[in-house]
Amino acid sequence: MRYWIFVLLICFAAPLLAEDAPQDELTTTEEETLVGKFVKIDAGKVYFESATLGLLKFDVEDVSEIKLAASRKMFLREGEKDEYAKYREVTVTSKDGKLFAGDKEITPKTVGFLDAAPPDNRPDWTVGAFLSFGWTEGNTKTYELDGRFDITRTTKHTFSTLFGEANYLQDRERDEEPVLERNFLLGAAFRYVFDFRLTIDATQDFYFNELAGYHFRSITGVGPGYYFTRSHELTTHAGLHLVYVYEDLMNRAENRGYFGARVRGEVDTWQLEDDFHLNFKTEVIFDFDEPKNVMWNNLLLVDYHFAEHFTAGLLISHQFDNLPAPGFFHHDWKFLITLGFSWGGKWY
Repeated sequence: MRYWIFVLLICFAAPLLAEDAPQDELTTTEEETLVGKFVKIDAGKVYFESATLGLLKFDVEDVSEIKLAASRKMFLREGEKDEYAKYREVTVTSKDGKLFAGDKEITPKTVGFLDAAPPDNRPDWTVGAFLSFGWTEGNTKTYELDGRFDITRTTKHTFSTLFGEANYLQDRERDEEPVLERNFLLGAAFRYVFDFRLTIDATQDFYFNELAGYHFRSITGVGPGYYFTRSHELTTHAGLHLVYVYEDLMNRAENRGYFGARVRGEVDTWQLEDDFHLNFKTEVIFDFDEPKNVMWNNLLLVDYHFAEHFTAGLLISHQFDNLPAPGFFHHDWKFLITLGFSWGGKWY
């Protein structure tokens, strides 16, 4: 009998003791104070588990104070927005609503990552594909159906990608028999990233476009690059590469190969809690043998992510050839509406 009385006392007393136990406090810029447990800071968000409201997420700009009931060991990355920067284990305390890592004050705005659990350093993978439909302007003026896939793998020191593209259209502007055009692109790129953001890039692209006068065009490039910023929210990269271009020409024309240089730039950003994505790529290729032979390619993709893994957006493509084949124009434009899917996560 005494045993059961003791058990009942423990059951009723435990919640009361838990309520009286010291808890963390978070105060917002609107002077609202929450009681519970500070969880972590990650990607510009403060995670706090309220005793009554559950797990909450705040922008770092909306948090004015964090008070810890007790010190704790956590993993910290601060300063740089580079998500692959070094982490260190620190003892985190608070005083007058301010956080301290050891003796150094830290603020939510300057912390890139702060969590009791160690960071997941497995490679980041993204897999995406979309179909697109729209209008072409230039050497063809017609509707076009496109498809594209991209697979990327990212670690602290490497970036690699495999991608492909295909399109189908009918050139209705010709007086003679209508011509069906099918373009294909298959490419791969590898980038080694040093700790100071300098990169060594290697790329290989294959273009197949018989309407442009060649069976295929191969562009092989290698050279240095640099990340101006490198984070999930904003990545900017530029490269200067030595390239070798080989064209398997049609109509019994002599195949052509030449060395040249390529200047390439890319901007990639995710906003609105990863629902809005923008990617812009540009490159200029020069021919060492023929200075007038200049190619300029641009690609802008803006898409919105919905229902977790689906995307819808707009793709604008521009290609410029300073020495086009006889009878062809310098510029080619595409304006396409896209619909596809995208997945991203940690994997080996």
